[in-house]
Amino acid sequence: MRILAVIFISNFEGGELAGLFHQPGFLWSLKASPVKSESQETSPLCASCWMRLETASCCVPWTTGSVRPRRRGKIALLSRPVGSPRPRTPPRPQSSRAMESYLSFRGRRALVTGAGKGIGRAVAVALSRAGARVTALSRTAADLESLTRECPGIETLCLDLADWEAVEAAVGAAGPFELLVNNAAVAELQPFLEVTRSALQRSLDVNFGAVLHVSQIVARQMIAQQVAGAIVNVSSQASKRALRDHAVYCSTKSALDMLSKVMAMELGPHKIRVNTVNPTVVMTDMGRINWSDPQKSAAMINRIPLGKFAEVDDVVNSILFLLSDKSAMTTGSSLMIDGGFLVS
Repeated sequence: MRILAVIFISNFEGGELAGLFHQPGFLWSLKASPVKSESQETSPLCASCWMRLETASCCVPWTTGSVRPRRRGKIALLSRPVGSPRPRTPPRPQSSRAMESYLSFRGRRALVTGAGKGIGRAVAVALSRAGARVTALSRTAADLESLTRECPGIETLCLDLADWEAVEAAVGAAGPFELLVNNAAVAELQPFLEVTRSALQRSLDVNFGAVLHVSQIVARQMIAQQVAGAIVNVSSQASKRALRDHAVYCSTKSALDMLSKVMAMELGPHKIRVNTVNPTVVMTDMGRINWSDPQKSAAMINRIPLGKFAEVDDVVNSILFLLSDKSAMTTGSSLMIDGGFLVS
């Protein structure tokens, strides 16, 4: 096999010469340039696996006739072999399981409220699989028992969040925590003229009061331990847009959004971040039942530019991101998971 290689190396600043490397079936263009600093343009890609040449070794062994740079930036590949496929962009995580492999919470302690079903349960499982030590809180013992069978490493607290004294004692004893997800909520749907005192009080106790109280307990622990922490409060698109029969629910979720902003302001100096996620209708088991009627669901979906409701994983992945160091500069924000509902 005949190999012809012509390589030019330039060491002067800004120097740039090109050479040609040829063997049967391949045509590679090489570029020789001085070593570049981190601030300069990124290095070219490997023609085989499209990894950066300046990073870890290529995904395939180097073969006879290939050129492997001995010094960073000295010889860089400009183009792929003739006939080779275009570079492939790594797929983004599509499920909470994929996100778990992308984010690690190993060794961190997390508390998730409303963890018996739906979003809260999925968040607890995802955090546990990502390495966190999770405490799941719910008022339904049967849900917590099934959760521990599904994910044995999770610890549980069976509490009614409206019971202020019981929560103070139990959450205080279970901590300290570095991560908190306030997911528990109730939806008392009544027309404005028919709202009852009991529905109002129950909604205020759980959707607003419990978030404030649990966050106080956990934040005090974070400050005492001098650890940076993250709190995510699960709100709703209903905090931003009026919905029929949702007078109490919309109001308590709006109050939760503002509470979260004040928490972010006051807890920021202690390195504690606070954000909300605000999903549209989510296809939990209950959501699928409530929105299974095509006529009912069509009215809402027609107002969502993406033309669909959110899946549980859509919300879980957003929560994991806000809990993680990947969002280290994000606090006091509301992350809309509404498919564009608010812009329609």
